Amino acid sequence: MTQAVWINFQPIGRRIQVYPGMTLLEAAREAGIALTAVCGGAGVCGACRVRLISGTLSSPGSDEVNLLGADALAQGLRLACFSCPLTDVWVEIPPESLSTTQRLQLEGQENGILLDPGETRSFPGIPLPARSVPLGLALDLGSTKLAAYLMNLETNEILGRAGATNPQIPYGEDVISRIAYSNSHPDGGKKLQHLLVEQVQMLAEQLCEEAGFSPASIVDVVAVGNTVIHHLLCGLPVRQLGAAPYEPAMKEALDFPAVEIGLEFAPGTRLYLPPNIAGFVGADHVAMLIGCGLAQAIARCEQRPALAAVDIGTNTEISLYARGIHYCCSCASGPTFEGAHIRDGMRAAPGAIEHIWAKGDSLHIQTIDDLSPVGICGSGILDGVASLLDLGLLNRRGILQGNHTRLAGEGRHARFILAHAGKGVNSEVAITRADVNEVQLAKSAIRAGLEVLLNHAGLEPGDLHEIIIAGAFGTYLDVRSAIRVGMFPLLPVERFRQVGNAAGTGARAILCSTGQRRLAEHVGEKAEYVELTTYPQFQDIYINSLSF
Repeated sequence: MTQAVWINFQPIGRRIQVYPGMTLLEAAREAGIALTAVCGGAGVCGACRVRLISGTLSSPGSDEVNLLGADALAQGLRLACFSCPLTDVWVEIPPESLSTTQRLQLEGQENGILLDPGETRSFPGIPLPARSVPLGLALDLGSTKLAAYLMNLETNEILGRAGATNPQIPYGEDVISRIAYSNSHPDGGKKLQHLLVEQVQMLAEQLCEEAGFSPASIVDVVAVGNTVIHHLLCGLPVRQLGAAPYEPAMKEALDFPAVEIGLEFAPGTRLYLPPNIAGFVGADHVAMLIGCGLAQAIARCEQRPALAAVDIGTNTEISLYARGIHYCCSCASGPTFEGAHIRDGMRAAPGAIEHIWAKGDSLHIQTIDDLSPVGICGSGILDGVASLLDLGLLNRRGILQGNHTRLAGEGRHARFILAHAGKGVNSEVAITRADVNEVQLAKSAIRAGLEVLLNHAGLEPGDLHEIIIAGAFGTYLDVRSAIRVGMFPLLPVERFRQVGNAAGTGARAILCSTGQRRLAEHVGEKAEYVELTTYPQFQDIYINSLSF
């Protein structure tokens, strides 16, 4: 039999192994991906367009050439109903080719941020189209997802919001991979910059069209992101971020003409980026602190109870405020909570199992949009591990054990079946021992980071008055599950506050107020960064955090 190959569908984050001869459309259906195919795969509608990022597909035939055209083929576009993988391939599915959309986190609690009218922005000398108002664009540029907000800068009103997946994903699931791509290709950094700028421009134009304005009305832009995304957007070198001591090329806030990186708005439009704190604590963390209200407490330097803020992602940033000092660190939590490195993992899209709970000996699941399960996303895998612990099917080392009708296989091949194939489910969805180990690594990195900051400040977990959980994954996780697996200390649930996309909230505040910009720069200047890799007790704390 011919050797099997892997297909990696982005931005869904779903991987499937097939044998040559199966088309991409057939593989997408097998993987539970709702790829648009108006003609049902007959090869006449041309709707199932995908873009080949890497690998080799079968050569296009005359029918595919006629439907797509030479220009589209030259850009890497193919029709999934005609294309068969010959090697492992990475394929990007454009939004218009998906009949369902991925969940994108755009909401964040406002937390009562008050903008002093005397601190609002003014833009003398920038010409505007007739019958227009000055508009601002606030951007939260994540490694996986982008969020954009269009603001009326006269009233500070949100005119619209939109989200998209980061177009850099096919060149690396995480920022380390993107650093490697940038380093190994002569124009790698420029390519990644161009993709990001192009997507931002498209989001801005979409928002302006929906609000009835021209992009030429945008006079100010604020962008926040982790240090690597920040540097790639600005065209700064990232090579030094891939090796110790992981120093940014630029920590200070940046303010320069938006046209310098290719953004086309009003003449004279400026792009402002808040400061980075360290190589892996970026401007997005500063914006998050402003968005959740913690930055104001830090700036006042009051003797308040200890507070912590955890922004969970591929790289998790943690801030601890105690005794008038702001400590922070970054943890390499990995892409597990984006569904990566999980056998049936995927991002938060329709059909993903997002919640799991045990009741007696029974297990219950909930999928996004209540569709048949096609995979499991981050909140689901966290719930799943917590439920296995509740059922007594996991020991402290993360080994599946015991007897249950859903347990199958033995040893390293053991798995807990969440959904059997059949009855609307294309293929089995299960949690494997390897999946449990991935969760152990991720949750231990986060717990160890928090414990190191507490240790550094001379505090105990019980001293924490509040733990703020931010980020898209932080919005949907069940805090009880996070405590159950040991990601967070055993504290009352009431001490935890989930704030959604607080970085987006902070970016909007920074866009609208000069005072908030000064506050952001104050936070960046005063933060005390703790490097985990050189902290004496880190290794012991991390290892102790691995067990359940």
